[in-house]
Amino acid sequence: MTEARITPTVLLCGFRDPVRRKRICDWLTRAGVRPKELAPTELHQPIGALLGLPGFSALLGPWLGPAPEEEMLVMFALPGGVLDRFLRFFREEGLAPVALKAMATPTNVSWSALQLFEALREEHAQFQAMREKREKA
Repeated sequence: MTEARITPTVLLCGFRDPVRRKRICDWLTRAGVRPKELAPTELHQPIGALLGLPGFSALLGPWLGPAPEEEMLVMFALPGGVLDRFLRFFREEGLAPVALKAMATPTNVSWSALQLFEALREEHAQFQAMREKREKA
């Protein structure tokens, strides 16, 4: 019996600036992490299928709806310390942070990228509201 190989991966969605996207992908590659850029036509696919996880199949046909405007990162199986170094890379390089980011979990791997976008938008809005409320207090 062969074991499925787990490849540390970061899915990149909505990165329209090619220089920014290349800098991020280059850093990930140097860190031993596979960057995978999602095309707008893939946004309806399950996160598990996009990551190539066993038991997940791609849906037939492309997504033809509108693509979200925001950037999103979905991180999977990052080796120890890589997440902290990745987030520090944004600060050290003066890159704007990515507001919508998540780790792939047993729950969200069955969601589509669009569903994860929506969940992260809601979560981000809640954090923003809490931050604004704290600042006013």
